[in-house]
Amino acid sequence: MGTLPMLLSYLGFCSGLGAAMLLCASPATGADSAEPARYRADLLPAVEARTPEEVELLFAPGSRPWPEAVRARFGERVRAEWPVDQRFGQVLASLGLDLRWPLVTAERRGAVLVPVVEAGRIAIDGQLLFPAARGPRRVVVLIDASSSANALGDFAGADGTHERVSVLEAERRALEHLSDGLRGDWLEFGVIAFGETTWPIVEPGASAAELGVALARFRAEHPEGEGRTDAVCALWTAADWLDDTPSGVTREIVVLTDGDAPFSGRFAEGAQRNLSPCPASHRLSRGEGASDPMQMVRFARRLHRDVTVTPLIFEPERRALPWRQLADRTGGALVRVPGPQAIDAVLPALVASRIGGVVARNRTTGATSGELLQDDRARLLGGLELAPGANDVELAVESDRGTAALFRFRIYFAPDELPRALAELRERSRVLELRAGALDAEVRAAGDAARDRALDLRTDSAPPAAAAP
Repeated sequence: MGTLPMLLSYLGFCSGLGAAMLLCASPATGADSAEPARYRADLLPAVEARTPEEVELLFAPGSRPWPEAVRARFGERVRAEWPVDQRFGQVLASLGLDLRWPLVTAERRGAVLVPVVEAGRIAIDGQLLFPAARGPRRVVVLIDASSSANALGDFAGADGTHERVSVLEAERRALEHLSDGLRGDWLEFGVIAFGETTWPIVEPGASAAELGVALARFRAEHPEGEGRTDAVCALWTAADWLDDTPSGVTREIVVLTDGDAPFSGRFAEGAQRNLSPCPASHRLSRGEGASDPMQMVRFARRLHRDVTVTPLIFEPERRALPWRQLADRTGGALVRVPGPQAIDAVLPALVASRIGGVVARNRTTGATSGELLQDDRARLLGGLELAPGANDVELAVESDRGTAALFRFRIYFAPDELPRALAELRERSRVLELRAGALDAEVRAAGDAARDRALDLRTDSAPPAAAAP
């Protein structure tokens, strides 16, 4: 399906994300609708591991409004209790996901959005946006083998050990993980690398053994990333490989990239011009665009949405606008992961997974929702118990290739906060009224005393009476 998100319209949330326009009502006044609309959980900005500078509380539609002073005081409590070592919102996602409030923790204009509920059990209602039961597919994976892919990152092994490896090596390991688990005849995938030029590695249809040999050969011939970002040529080469796909088989391109706008040099002039041959049948020309992003627009138009392009962005802070536009124009989706270390977890699930189940877990209490995935293998329905105070809730989408998506939310269950705050305000008001009465009495008494003193002074200063004749 396309990437145009559904509208969000619920109490306290207002933002915009690319093609998405997310609508809101005031957090203090309630909403007209009795039920919050769905929103695209995979498109909302995540909350990175740090103390929020500002907190915006989200309430259920139609709930009792909290006075500003109560909201401000509760917001300070949320900030003080915030776990600074955890990321909230989208942790990783290889598929689209619709959810309803209160399963939302995101950042909007510097403020962290935090849902507050007044019931001890939340309803979970959602929808997986990529079909779990996939038909036959032919996929070409493009990997970034430019010099920027030599950047090192910290990667944790299954045994708990850590090592520093390059982004390119992380991509290779993810591909090996993917090829190791291939089975059946419902998926064919090939691999192309792009850097200073484009290197076809293996075409779709190869066996797992042939894939392993081809990947090992590429590692030996190109141990490090090289040069610029020849993504446009790689895209056209992938389109060639998909051109003879049989009818009824889905055609897809998955691109591993840091999200920066590609620059190949093929459309530059003078000494910057990249003259290396492109293996694609399509002849690249400046007449179709004087930059790589313009060439990507041309590529998308030529595909006529017959081939879906899914960019997997492993540097989450990048805007990745050319890649988002490419995904939008081809009916794909832009997938973000927290960093290069997450490629190995997400790529196999994105390319070759079949969804097995979806479960929510309250990490604060240990409570679980049970299976949320319904018989249609897309709808999510269920509930989860909360404890008073902060509840850290994780929603995990599991596939036969590992975790396909993981979202983390911080939800506050505050059943007595508003009544207690109102009682405190009433008590404070009563104390102030008593104090005001006492002050008023003191003022009146002081005034009376002043008048008495004035009369005394006038009496003392009066001239003596004249003597009788």
